Amino acid sequence: MSEKRNINLDIAGIPMNLNIVASEEEIVRKAAKEINERVLTYKNGNYPEPEPFYFLAYVSLVHTIKMLQQEQKLNEIEQINLKLDEFIKE
Repeated sequence: MSEKRNINLDIAGIPMNLNIVASEEEIVRKAAKEINERVLTYKNGNYPEPEPFYFLAYVSLVHTIKMLQQEQKLNEIEQINLKLDEFIKE
């Protein structure tokens, strides 16, 4: 069983206490850092919204779009692999 660990993060000024698998701590902290960097980019840009949750919404949208694009590419690759497997069997 994986060891659990409590970590404290600050995301867009919102303190978070998370209980995570110890082996995932590095990636969780890296994700929090990236979110904070993107939120800061939006805050320093020409976005009139003063509330942090608007910036978090922008960051969530951008990351979700990227994730869905990667899933779509993965599905396309899997389809190509299936076609190649069929071709090789012939």
